[in-house]
Amino acid sequence: MTQYDSLSSTYNVFDTLPYRQMEWENVFRAVSPLLRPEMKVLELACGTGFYTSRFLDWGVTDMTAVDISRPMLAEAAIRAHKYVEAGNLRLIAADCTKIQSFAPDHSSCYFDLAFGAWFLNYADDKGQLRAMFRNIAQNLRPGAPFIGVVPHPTDDVASRAEVYNKPPFNRMFPRNEYTENLESGDGYGLRVFLNNNGVDFMTWHMKREVYENAARLAGFKGRLEWKREFLLNHDWKQRFDLTSDEWRIRGANPHFGILVAWK
Repeated sequence: MTQYDSLSSTYNVFDTLPYRQMEWENVFRAVSPLLRPEMKVLELACGTGFYTSRFLDWGVTDMTAVDISRPMLAEAAIRAHKYVEAGNLRLIAADCTKIQSFAPDHSSCYFDLAFGAWFLNYADDKGQLRAMFRNIAQNLRPGAPFIGVVPHPTDDVASRAEVYNKPPFNRMFPRNEYTENLESGDGYGLRVFLNNNGVDFMTWHMKREVYENAARLAGFKGRLEWKREFLLNHDWKQRFDLTSDEWRIRGANPHFGILVAWK
């Protein structure tokens, strides 16, 4: 049982919260220029299908979505049932950290684009992170991109941990609680709280250089590009219930970053 199995029936509620809506606006801006007709798209750690359904709504007609949690996949199947019935979506139960082919014919280099939101941050050391990138790379054709959503890329995670453990961040959701510095010095443990009712999960925030080195060693030899989180218009500070000063601080300390890496 994964830490997400028990959340599957309620997880869709969190997808309606302001931070999640702002996130997908950022993802759309990063992904939309890369989408092409009839391209084959792979999503890793798809969860309940929040992004799966959006990719299909954005015009993708051949999508494979993978997650380790069967209850999460069951919710994704309900959410995107019309695409499953039309043959546009395959859902696979598998551990995305284990190197394997997700192609229908089990071949390598099959997909034209891969996407993973909040997937890489489950690596707690360099070796596991490299394995994740290697799995992605062996599923992508040469020259194809991977787009990943991760905690804001920085090599000074200690300073970020200090900032995020103080107002206004310690009362905002998702609330990031940095737990301990990894012995390797590669990053920090990071517990993420989605609400005040005990819904939380454990992840890790690796340094930017650790992400980049792992991608290179795994076979991503093309361009690596980081896209900084942008905040939507000032109406959104009311949705987050922040003052103007807090909104400014929020903008100066992004919640996430988007990595675009070409194989």
